[in-house]
Amino acid sequence: MISIKVESNFSKNADVILRKYQVNASRHVNRVLNHFRRDITLGMRNTPKTGNTYEKGNKTHTASSAGNPPAIDTGRLVSSIQIKPSTPSIKPVGKVFTNVEYSQMLELYMDRPFMGKESKAYQQAKAFSKKMSKDIKVK
Repeated sequence: MISIKVESNFSKNADVILRKYQVNASRHVNRVLNHFRRDITLGMRNTPKTGNTYEKGNKTHTASSAGNPPAIDTGRLVSSIQIKPSTPSIKPVGKVFTNVEYSQMLELYMDRPFMGKESKAYQQAKAFSKKMSKDIKVK
């Protein structure tokens, strides 16, 4: 009897391809996260200080006006913006966040959009993501 065994290396190759895709997709997500964080902080640093001016101890602070990111006062909010990076997976997910308690009040109730869907930083991150999505390729 003569027998010949025929095997496919497809699953081995598929695993390599899948891993490369996951690494590239995660890299893309992390680039968008970093871009988003940078734009949030730049927005707060460069916001027009056209709001109310008030005394705070022996210092004077001029706030931003409605519709603009909050103006930096103590630096606590801007330095609290953090990233939880994505890791390679089928659907990589990362996060940009702050744990400062007054951030929601500024964003939602005082109309100082700095990282929500209404903010310029969010819109720029969305556009950057769309542009970068062309870079997710298996090579």
